Amino acid sequence: FTSTRDSHYCQISWQIPVDHREGQEPFMIQAHQDLFKPLKMSLMMLPGISSTIMKTVRTISTAWQLTGKVHTSSPCDSKTNTPEIKPMKKKPKKKPVKTQPPPALCSILVCGEHKTIQKELGQDLLIDTLASYILTKNIQVPLIALMSNISVYRKNMNGILRNDLPKTLDAEIKVGRFSARDDQIIKENWSVLQKQAKREPYLEENEATTEIFLNTVKDQGPKNNIVGYFLSQGLPNARLATEVFQRARILLSTRKRNFTPEEDKIILDFVEKEGKKWAALTKLLKIAGPNSAQNRYNALTNNYKSGPYTVEEDKIILSEVFTVNKFVLSDGNNLTMEDWKRIGGKLGRNPLYVNSHWRKALEPILTRYQAGTLGVDVRKALLDHLVEHNKDYTQDVDWKELSKLPKFAGTTPAYLAQKLHGMKTSTGEMSPELSPAELTVGAIQSWYNNSERNGTQKKEEYQEEMIAYYTEIMSQERGKDTE
Repeated sequence: FTSTRDSHYCQISWQIPVDHREGQEPFMIQAHQDLFKPLKMSLMMLPGISSTIMKTVRTISTAWQLTGKVHTSSPCDSKTNTPEIKPMKKKPKKKPVKTQPPPALCSILVCGEHKTIQKELGQDLLIDTLASYILTKNIQVPLIALMSNISVYRKNMNGILRNDLPKTLDAEIKVGRFSARDDQIIKENWSVLQKQAKREPYLEENEATTEIFLNTVKDQGPKNNIVGYFLSQGLPNARLATEVFQRARILLSTRKRNFTPEEDKIILDFVEKEGKKWAALTKLLKIAGPNSAQNRYNALTNNYKSGPYTVEEDKIILSEVFTVNKFVLSDGNNLTMEDWKRIGGKLGRNPLYVNSHWRKALEPILTRYQAGTLGVDVRKALLDHLVEHNKDYTQDVDWKELSKLPKFAGTTPAYLAQKLHGMKTSTGEMSPELSPAELTVGAIQSWYNNSERNGTQKKEEYQEEMIAYYTEIMSQERGKDTE
């Protein structure tokens, strides 16, 4: 392999021994993709090697797997007078769903920066102790992630988005959408790491969590990445170490639950004294989500109505929505936040919740009515489809693409996601022994197949009333157009 400043040349050759004896059936020999691992590692060590070249190597290896076969039969074999035997017709087998292969791994010390860090590590800081342990252990990490050893620093507890990363980031690196199983793996890896890295004085797990994830600073990024690589071990997809580290901060340093009266008082007092500094308030409360503190403050200061929506409220929402945009069902344009604030004001409800109620409840009734599928219970079809396609968690599903399938005609992404969420909640209530990682689509399907169905008369009557009101609104709009 040779490399120059402007171009790269690669020549690969194999000698494959073939043993074919007379009278035996010809056979095929297939090269294994492992032949390319040394080449990949060599590319890693060369300066200026781009992800494009690495993609080419992967393409070559894939093509070789498919086409690099050696047939050992001679031309004479085809001239034998063997009677033709017609094969029996077989029923076409259902093609198995392709699963994502695990990411290719390499040594964490392949990265020259890590070797430099290893030489400079001290003994006073916990982050140094952890990094030293990981580098000495020389763990295996995803090769493609190591090639993009990016460090992103966040003061807050928000997740890292693809927009925060270079546009040239390899598409094979997954960003966001952590499943419950992913979260469990990260937490288990942290538990192992903080126990294995011995230092004096010894810190309890909660103290170690605070020092590593809450007291982290910007110039600590490369060392944080080393910890992130350790926490990434066992994840089904290749992810950036910096994103996994940030995910661990969210999982281990924040909590998701209802606000207590004491926390409500902290929120009100903080805003009164410090102003609306939501990032600082979020960190003070140790809560996840970029808007959690702000939304809670709005709820406390506006005295919004809560509870189930009445038929009258739903009619008001329908009337207001179609007044703003009578083509909202066909053109896909949602209303602005100002529109929802105005509608929420009429109802005395949180505008965010009113918007959610429209997307998850009212809009799907109308779109399914238009598609002629309003009376169809999509839950079984949804579960069967997800299980068949190995979608274990909500985060694995592309809801937008799923709603386009003929079997889900008239549904919306929000409606399908809400249906699965509702069944997941019911499964968890019936089987409280299941951990979040065990609440897979398969477990939900098992609950559904063994549960009884409630009567739908009240639901059908409600839907008919909404359809009748919608039809009336559309009739009035058509009358206006003809005037």
